[in-house]
Amino acid sequence: MGHVLFPIRDFYDSASELVGIKSGILLNRFDISKILLEKYNDDFLKSDNLDSFVRLGSDVITNMVVQLRRKLGNLPMQSPTQKDYLVMREYLIKTGDMTISGLPSVGFHFIHENPGITKEELAEKIKNSEKIDLRLATAAANIALEMEDTDIVMKAPADWDGFTPLSDIFDTEIKPKDALDFIEQKFIDYLAVNGHEIENIHWRNFERFCAEYFKRQGYVVVLGPGTNDGGIDIRVFKEKSSTSSPFILIQCKRYKGEHKVTIETVKAFYSDVLFEGANEGLIATTGHIASGGKKVCQARKYNITFAEKHNVSKWATNMWTHK
Repeated sequence: MGHVLFPIRDFYDSASELVGIKSGILLNRFDISKILLEKYNDDFLKSDNLDSFVRLGSDVITNMVVQLRRKLGNLPMQSPTQKDYLVMREYLIKTGDMTISGLPSVGFHFIHENPGITKEELAEKIKNSEKIDLRLATAAANIALEMEDTDIVMKAPADWDGFTPLSDIFDTEIKPKDALDFIEQKFIDYLAVNGHEIENIHWRNFERFCAEYFKRQGYVVVLGPGTNDGGIDIRVFKEKSSTSSPFILIQCKRYKGEHKVTIETVKAFYSDVLFEGANEGLIATTGHIASGGKKVCQARKYNITFAEKHNVSKWATNMWTHK
């Protein structure tokens, strides 16, 4: 692999752009160095002298970009092609044909010749071109698609769809481009890998996250205005109807650390559940429910359930692109 000598500043700019193109999330240099220092110990990642030079192999740069994308939830934590490499090795041992190792490169070439080609189409094309069976062609196609996805060659600007700074999910409400969504998939992917950060996101984005989860369970979801909502953040219906009572009434509490939802909050919410005639109420929190709140529900048989931090973190995992 070739090596590249460039200013540290250029490394951060290129890494940010490459990750942004693939994930839609913009990382600053502090985000990048923090993530990479979890795995790498290179001195340049600790340096503030951005005009000094660093020499890196293209394979190292590729691996660093992959690490950044994995930390954002934009790639699976493990390569999905491990079994495909075993299939190729099996055929190589069986036949002794060294050209088998070059099959992914053939597929990589076909991908660039045929933008938008599907995995099935690519496997068929490799199969017919190289006169091999479909199992081997499929393995080569999978590897070629991974090669293309992790390629660090810049794409044309027309392929870019705009970036959102990672900090935005913590600092401000983010409204998705698609009005049918409550929160964009790229942020769900981030939270799936960084579940501990869910307590730090903007309170309104937490409400949007909860609404998106129930939408994906097949419900009709109405997200409240966010302010002056009487403590009712989300109304969940089994079907579209402006006259029926909510099936689930949800109150969202985005708390940090060991902050707990009090018994007083639980009792007040129960009044809302009764008033609206909801089948049940749910308090979703990034913190915990005080023991008194749980006990009063049990003793008085309140139709209220709870989703605490470990529960809502699992919601993100369930909605992850690479689950």
